Amino acid sequence: MKCSDSKRQTLLSLMMIVASLVGFVSSAIAQKNTGTVTGRVVDVNGNPVVELPIFIAPLDVDGTGYMRTVVLPYEHARLRRTRTDRKGQFSITDVPSGPVSIGALPYDIDKRLPEDFEKIVDAFTSGRDWGETTEAEIEAFDSSNFGMGQADFEPDVEILFIRVQGLTLYPRTDSTEIAFGLKPGALMKDVEVTVKPRMRVRGRILFKDGTPLANTRIGLYNHARTVHGGFISNGGNLWTDTEGHFVFYIDEKDDPAFYTFSVEYQNLSVEAEPIRLDPGDRFDGLTLTFDSEPIPPKRPPQNIETDELEPLSPAWEVPSVPAASHDVWVVNPENGHAYKRIHCETRDDAMVQATEEKAHLVAINDAAEQAWLEAVFGHKFYWIGLSRVPTTGALSKRAKKWWQWDNGDPITYANWLPNEFFSEASDTNERDYVVMTLSNGKWYAVSPDSVIWRMTEMAILEKADALDNPSAAEK
Repeated sequence: MKCSDSKRQTLLSLMMIVASLVGFVSSAIAQKNTGTVTGRVVDVNGNPVVELPIFIAPLDVDGTGYMRTVVLPYEHARLRRTRTDRKGQFSITDVPSGPVSIGALPYDIDKRLPEDFEKIVDAFTSGRDWGETTEAEIEAFDSSNFGMGQADFEPDVEILFIRVQGLTLYPRTDSTEIAFGLKPGALMKDVEVTVKPRMRVRGRILFKDGTPLANTRIGLYNHARTVHGGFISNGGNLWTDTEGHFVFYIDEKDDPAFYTFSVEYQNLSVEAEPIRLDPGDRFDGLTLTFDSEPIPPKRPPQNIETDELEPLSPAWEVPSVPAASHDVWVVNPENGHAYKRIHCETRDDAMVQATEEKAHLVAINDAAEQAWLEAVFGHKFYWIGLSRVPTTGALSKRAKKWWQWDNGDPITYANWLPNEFFSEASDTNERDYVVMTLSNGKWYAVSPDSVIWRMTEMAILEKADALDNPSAAEK
């Protein structure tokens, strides 16, 4: 989108949000705190879009006016969702008053979610008593979030705009959803939502004997070169279905480009030949084949086809690894270092606790150490000891900041997620600290404005030479 168009749509969107907060109600207003939104979903030609899952979610507005939408999958219980019928019509009830957003979900979202997902997430996020939730279900959610991530909620369509009572609203510049307002008890009728199919690649992953890599998570990465010489790089962690298929969505670009896709799975990797895609294309013929006999997943995932949750096993097969807790040091026999998980209110709090323990936030120096940490502490959001500092001298002319480990170790290994993986709106130049994430333990840079920053309440500490000084791991 050209700059002038972006500015125009941003201004129009802000004007429409204000207008919606004032006037988007009919005369039929009941005395209650929630409202109802009805309408239909159509494509660019006005044809109904059938069986599309759509939702309305509250927007949290902070003191600066920044509007934060729900974080999926954690806040899925806050969604009010439904599906369009054969005429593309929908009705969503119990919509909270105030600023909200409307968005779409994958067509197969109900197959992806376990049957008891909403109950467990609601208990997990509300802080109330678990009640009917079993210990096994709690542990499954706490340790793996049912193996789900934000990429599993990617819709197949893009919402272009909505029309209501003669007004047109566009998506916010930092979101794919459209914001508007609802007064208590309002009945908002005849909302028309216009969508178009998203640019995407549908592919399949096989082993050399033709066996599909089925029902497991893969790391898929995309490197693209535009016809005008520009470069694009992104990726994510995606599920494959029972036949080894996956779908990767591309934020539509203005220029045609040659896209090169690569896949990582355990210790395997494969790269496909470049394919040319024009803006809006949907490519279905990509196949990537590992030069290997079939390798089973180390962590059995949710069975997407049957909606049954299979038993969880450790993400890595590491023998004789003790169960970790927040108050026990665990020694890694490979390097003699001791590690400990702590709960913390902020990263600064984690640093204070590390100092008191005569330790430091973990410095991860190779893939083996990363794998061991995942096996012991699982996939959650953890502060690690990587941060950026201003550069000095000649280097400062080329870059304003560089990464370094807090304990002074040289950087010999990296395990990054793409900057846009969690759809963060914050400036990447302001992301000065790093979190090890739920997404296969990969690292993500965050700033104080980041949602991930606020969600991270644990850290991993490290002490060196624990085997040479056994008492160090007992303090």
